[in-house]
Amino acid sequence: MIFKSFFICNYLLILFVSFYFRGKIQGNKLLNYFIYFLIYSLFTEILGFYIGVYKRINTFYIYNTWNLVNHFFYLFFFYKLIQNKRKKRALILISICYLIFTLITILFFRNFYNQPFINNIIIGSFIIVIAIMFYFMELLNSDVILNLKYSLFFWISLGIFLFNIGFIPIVVIGEYISFTGVFRYVTYALNLIMGTCFILGLVLSKKEYNKLTLTSLGE
Repeated sequence: MIFKSFFICNYLLILFVSFYFRGKIQGNKLLNYFIYFLIYSLFTEILGFYIGVYKRINTFYIYNTWNLVNHFFYLFFFYKLIQNKRKKRALILISICYLIFTLITILFFRNFYNQPFINNIIIGSFIIVIAIMFYFMELLNSDVILNLKYSLFFWISLGIFLFNIGFIPIVVIGEYISFTGVFRYVTYALNLIMGTCFILGLVLSKKEYNKLTLTSLGE
């Protein structure tokens, strides 16, 4: 129960900080979408907590849905951030292939309501890492690299990158370790790291740096 409530508290804290510093993201649709996704994630955790802990009913379908929304949201998020047309086309192609794979998995191989979509989690997380690397490559070739700490997009990207880099191997070896032991504690730590990055971004960022373009901004 403590483990499940952690995720709710984590999202509540991030959302509280985001509302406190809401002036830094006002007028930016993509960052507003990010906040909406966090709100959706919070309600997912509350629903999963209620159904799983109190009702003791299977919650696979709730978290399978969240995982798919999570993957496609961040693919959309980084697609909007990336400016290079070749990288954007590559990301579209990868997303379409992932969508086809997901549909085939749902229709023929896994029960969406009663089984975890482990392969989708691994592949989706790997694709998100690729998308973030595309974005980081563009950052390295821009003047924004000099002022990264002021960009909320950078902190969001860093948090998601660290989470997925750490989460992929844990999911891969998950069948060989205790899901109630090591897996849970590592997941707890990774979410804490990601949430910390989000909060640091909200605190340190400046509104003028929270833009989609990678043009140079002075101190």
